[in-house]
Amino acid sequence: MKNKFGTFGIMVGGLALMLALIHFWAGPFSAQPSLETTVAEKAASIRQATIDALKGKAVEPKLEKSKFSADKITHIVTAILGGLAFILAALSFSKHESIRAAGSAAALGAGAIAFQFIAMYAMALLAVILIAAVLASLGGGV
Repeated sequence: MKNKFGTFGIMVGGLALMLALIHFWAGPFSAQPSLETTVAEKAASIRQATIDALKGKAVEPKLEKSKFSADKITHIVTAILGGLAFILAALSFSKHESIRAAGSAAALGAGAIAFQFIAMYAMALLAVILIAAVLASLGGGV
């Protein structure tokens, strides 16, 4: 087999991209609080912290332990597979394998990681907009 690193990189990158797409369309796989509950809790917490800060009270930071769930594991595995595809693409390129195989492996690996980040930041932006809308409707003014 002439393009072993490139071919394996394409397979790993394709798997990473498929995992990212499946998680985006079929997920989340773990139990999640409803969007309304999350937005309401965040809005109430932000409002209370702002009021406490304006009154001069010390605002205590809330630290939450990171919990591993099926969703978090899926994100980690997708990133690892995407990175592995990118490394295999570099190995393929350095071993003078086909540029098409190396480029395809790199594109699939980078695409899987990029898709995951873009989807995550789009959802975070949506949550910020919803929280701002809720705070504005509560008279918090934004």
